[in-house]
Amino acid sequence: MSLNNFNKVDMNMVKRLIKLFSHNDLDGFGAPMLLQAVQPTMFGDVEFDMTNCGAGRIDDEFARWLRSPEAGRFTDVYIMDMTPDSDYTFQQLNANFANHWLVFDHHESEAGLRQKYAANSVVPANPQVNPSAASLAWDWLTQQPHFADLPAERRQELAYLVELIRAYDTWDWQNDPEMADEERTAADELDQLFWFYPLQDSASFVTDVFAAGWEKYHAANQLLIRTLNERRAKYLKSHLKDVLKTELDGHQFGIVYASDYKSEIAHALLEQHPDVEAALVISPVSVSLRSNGKLDVAKFAEKYFGGGGHADAAGGRLNVNPVKVGEQAVADDLAQTIKNQQEEHKQEESTLADNLDPAVAAKMAALFKK
Repeated sequence: MSLNNFNKVDMNMVKRLIKLFSHNDLDGFGAPMLLQAVQPTMFGDVEFDMTNCGAGRIDDEFARWLRSPEAGRFTDVYIMDMTPDSDYTFQQLNANFANHWLVFDHHESEAGLRQKYAANSVVPANPQVNPSAASLAWDWLTQQPHFADLPAERRQELAYLVELIRAYDTWDWQNDPEMADEERTAADELDQLFWFYPLQDSASFVTDVFAAGWEKYHAANQLLIRTLNERRAKYLKSHLKDVLKTELDGHQFGIVYASDYKSEIAHALLEQHPDVEAALVISPVSVSLRSNGKLDVAKFAEKYFGGGGHADAAGGRLNVNPVKVGEQAVADDLAQTIKNQQEEHKQEESTLADNLDPAVAAKMAALFKK
C-alpha cells in the first residue's frame, strides 16, 4: 500500500525513498502514518512507501520486495511493529542498505535479535515506559532535525494520539492503575474505530485521525462510537458462552473462536475463568493468546504457531482453517446421523415383519393379490 496517494511529493525534490514495512493493527499503521503526518514539515525531501503484513510475514514480504526491480530505487528501509525472524534478513538489510535501515519494534520475543543489531534498533526514550511501535517512532522523531518546527499545539495532538495507541497496544489501558479514566476510554474507542473499517481503509482512517486530532474526531463520531460499544458488548456475551477448557502442553487453556474483539474476548475469558492459565482465541487465519502471568504465551506462540509477542500477550498463524474444519465436522456429524436413522428404519421394518401375527400376515398377502 503506497503512501504516495496521501501526500504527493515533487520528485525533483526527493532525495530519499524510504520503504516502510509494518504490521496491520492500529500500532502497525500508527507508526508509519505518524511519519507521513509530519512529512510536510520534517521530511520535505522524503517519499515514503508502505507495505503492511500479518504477524510472522515480514521475512517473506521483505525477500519478495528485495527481488523486485523497484527495490533498487529506495535509499532506506524501516521495519515497524515487527522484527525479522531470520538472521538472513538482517544480513540482507546490511548488504543492501548499510547504515540506512531501522527497526521500530517492542515485542519481547524478538528482543535478542534486536540486541544483536542494536545500532539499527530504536529504543524508548524512557525505559520505564512500556513502548509500542508508534511510541518508538515518536521518540525517534523528537530527536530528528525540524521536530521543533512542528507547532506546539500540533505536537501535543500527535503526542496524545501516540499515547492512546501505545496504551491500547501494550494493554496499559487496562493494567496501568495510574492512567486516567478518560484516557483509558479514549484508547479503547480509538482501537474500536480502527477495526470497524476494512483493512483497505485502515491507512485512510489513521491519516484522518492524525489530521484532525482525537478531540475533533471523537466529537464528529460519537454515534458510531456508541453503536460500536453496544455491538461489542453483545458480541462478547454471545461468544463467551462457548469456551472450551482443555490442557495443552501441561497448561490449562480456555479456547474460543472469534473473528472480532479478540483481545477483549481473551481478557474477559481470563476474568471469567480464573482456573485457566491462558486464553487462546482462534480466528480464520490466526490465533491470539493472553496470559494471567502463569504462562509465557510469547514462547508458546513462537513454538507452536510461528509467532511471538510478549509474555502475557502474543499471536501467531494457523496452519489449518478452523472454519473449514468446523464445516467438515458438521457435515460428518450429519452424515453419521443420516446413516444411523437409515439403519434404525431398516431395523424397524425388519422387526415389524418378524412380529406379524401369521393370520394377519395371510390376510395382508391375500389382500395384495387382489
